[in-house]
Amino acid sequence: MPSSTPSSSQPGQTSSRYIYRGRVLNLRVDELDVEGGRSVRREVIEHPGAVTILAFDDQERLLLVRQYRHPVGRDLLELPAGTLDPGDDPESCALRELQEETGYHPGRLERLGGFYLAPGYCTEYQNVFLATGLSESRLPPDEDERIELVPLPLEETLRMVEAGEIEDAKTVAALLLYLRWREAAGSPSRAREGA
Repeated sequence: MPSSTPSSSQPGQTSSRYIYRGRVLNLRVDELDVEGGRSVRREVIEHPGAVTILAFDDQERLLLVRQYRHPVGRDLLELPAGTLDPGDDPESCALRELQEETGYHPGRLERLGGFYLAPGYCTEYQNVFLATGLSESRLPPDEDERIELVPLPLEETLRMVEAGEIEDAKTVAALLLYLRWREAAGSPSRAREGA
């Protein structure tokens, strides 16, 4: 979970005002006092947090999804992911999003870690889960989502990251967490075994 311990170099906040409150995101402007008596302005996007899921099917393929991302104006290939609803905990969100986006429910769900997605301007914290022992169980996707399921071998997924064909930051970071988890386990087949 994210730490909220301030560092010794944290500037003093003198004011904060919301300029937009949305369904999921809020935008606020903070005024900060920094060294030398200067005042600076920071725009901050408040985000409730999210999950990213690495799910392996019974053929040892990693389940990715292709979907249109309006801010970048094109389809991206990504790991299944989603935003926490009010009152949601990350594990419940991961279970729901996996079923909505892939049509599978895991026999086992393990948290691998997490990270801030873009801490320079956003509070979004991504929780990363590994899902194994999948069985078919579909929930309807959100009404605005058009998602194509793309199962790929892990090595092909990593090749696509290296070639710049997968450009989604949460997918790249989650893959790194998974590779380190697998290395620490001492067994490349740990995900396959559901251990």
